[in-house]
Amino acid sequence: MQVRALLFDIGGTVFDWHTPIVTTLRRHREFAGLDHAGFARECRAAFLEEAGVAAEGVSGRRGSDEMLAGVMDALLARSGLLPDATVRRDLHDAWRRMPAWRGARDGLRALRLTYPVLPLTILSWPMAAGSSRVSGLEWDGFLCCEMIGSYKPDPDCYARAAEIVDCRPEEIAMVAAHPSDLRAASLCGYRTVYVLPQIEDPGEDYHADGLEDEFDLVAADFDDLATRLSPGAWRG
Repeated sequence: MQVRALLFDIGGTVFDWHTPIVTTLRRHREFAGLDHAGFARECRAAFLEEAGVAAEGVSGRRGSDEMLAGVMDALLARSGLLPDATVRRDLHDAWRRMPAWRGARDGLRALRLTYPVLPLTILSWPMAAGSSRVSGLEWDGFLCCEMIGSYKPDPDCYARAAEIVDCRPEEIAMVAAHPSDLRAASLCGYRTVYVLPQIEDPGEDYHADGLEDEFDLVAADFDDLATRLSPGAWRG
């Protein structure tokens, strides 16, 4: 069966979540003594933990922006830093201006000639849309988990996304640089495309044996992805 739609993870797969946090910290003298790179990694790890709790349905209605702000404020307080509201808001908004990886814009443009292409993301709409505008990325829409009402890797999230794009799960390919995302999507019937990561998420297993056999397609980068994702690329 041919794939009719591509759904992308974007945090880490399409966008660099590390650089905008570091850049924002460097911009404000209040953070001069902070380990900027370490703070960015800790933010990502804590945010993913919060999103995992949200996927279990036990975190109420907190959105991704609120989760990230809470994580950042807690880490700053632990470091004894209490910047004013303007500085904190600038930091909270760092993921609304994430740069895309090299080749992402042209690769997505090429893929959209054949497929509808949308993010399926734990990030908020302002994060996804803002970062897309920064890098000139165009999509056929946005599927943000907080708008769907459930978070990846909850099976309900993948099922609801399939309903929204009016495809059977087996007609959708999930594209991600995170093996855990692809495994969850596969369990829900999606096809899977693994893009080699430009940045590694904490807690993710990137070095498991047999990834090329586990997933339907493996691409080295966005140029390779656009070349390999032809309509005849699918097995079975």
